[in-house]
Amino acid sequence: MTNFGWSFKAGAVPYGVLYLISALLLGTAVIYQPLLAAAVVLLIILLGISIARPEWISYFVLLTTAISINFLYEGSLFGIEILSLYKLAILALLVPCILVNGLRFKLSQPLWALLVLVFITFGFSIWLPQMTSSIAVKAFIGLSLPFVFLLINWKKEVAEQQIRIICLLPLVSLLAGALLQAVHLHSFFDVEFTGAVRVQGANIPSHLAMLAFLGVAIPFIEIKRYPQRAKFFYTLLGLNFFILIGTGTRGPILALGLMVLYYFYDILKQYLKGKTLYLIPLLCSFLLIFAAVYMQLDNLKKRSFERTTETGVDLSGRTEAWTYFLNKAEDSPWAGRGLGAVTVANDGSLYKGFVVPHNEYIRFYFDGGYIGASLLMLSLLAVFLLVYRALAPPVKPYYVFFIAAFLIYSFSDNTLSTVQFIIPFCWYLNCLYRSSR
Repeated sequence: MTNFGWSFKAGAVPYGVLYLISALLLGTAVIYQPLLAAAVVLLIILLGISIARPEWISYFVLLTTAISINFLYEGSLFGIEILSLYKLAILALLVPCILVNGLRFKLSQPLWALLVLVFITFGFSIWLPQMTSSIAVKAFIGLSLPFVFLLINWKKEVAEQQIRIICLLPLVSLLAGALLQAVHLHSFFDVEFTGAVRVQGANIPSHLAMLAFLGVAIPFIEIKRYPQRAKFFYTLLGLNFFILIGTGTRGPILALGLMVLYYFYDILKQYLKGKTLYLIPLLCSFLLIFAAVYMQLDNLKKRSFERTTETGVDLSGRTEAWTYFLNKAEDSPWAGRGLGAVTVANDGSLYKGFVVPHNEYIRFYFDGGYIGASLLMLSLLAVFLLVYRALAPPVKPYYVFFIAAFLIYSFSDNTLSTVQFIIPFCWYLNCLYRSSR
């Protein structure tokens, strides 16, 4: 474990002089760069809180993932893309948390895999004409950051609070979305050309669905870990399930199928053993699923069958995108096209929304070839196995189905490269590991 301590003593730093110099610098900045000055002041306040109460800033950082900032503010700030700036900001805010809590590298395998991917990129990959070194470095930083959250050695009580916050993120997104709708900055609903109406909150529907997916899957595990908190997690499970259905996103709903089936099997088994109280969640679950499907059946039909496709089901252009990216990767199947190359591969032949292929297996095959993609997936499996070993036996089946749901979901969406999924997902794995040992 790596721990850091504060080496200075109170009173050793001339704070009055520092305050005066800071005030003069900020005063000058307000005149020439008022926006920059405001951002600096906010960052100083947040850094101050993070030093005094680092766990508070971790809660704040988690809550920010409930908002898709890059869809609310397009463009760049201070010459930096807004999403990259956001990632840098949360890393800066968490530095004091890392200094106080320390790091444990037990779950660091994905970071090493990405480092090897960088080596493959510069040593063996066959680059596209549009590919540059800066794209590779930027991709490495962006993809690596969420895996840093696997390393922070949170205290158990802080980890438990963070797990509860992750389950609340879909509701936070809805609340923020309602406020943004009220001030006419962002629509609470998204209406597609098919006529389907999808809830999106402070995100886009697919990003809210990622939050809701975690908000449904995690309570299944937590109910088994802490039966005394069952009411809280059952309530969140039900609310998040309605939100997930409301987004009209099919991938996460299908991915959760096995986990839900196992839950019904487990509950029914407990009921047949004479635990009659389990009849209540069993009946409530059936009613919940029936009501949700009934409410959204028309939307799901519009999204799935409005357009005639070769597959029979409208996959929103995914089959065409997958074929396109696989063909583009044919010239370098073993070492890929280079980390980040997938983001510049769309030459306009595909819909502009396919910056990446909406399939993480194809995405990392494109970037790293068979070698890079296999290495990254093996590193993830190593993390999943380490967390599995730390769990109590009754929890393990639900965890296995949670991971299976993630692997299925990754076939149809950008689970490893979207902030709204990968940050809460890695954060939860770390918290689950720390609090279960």
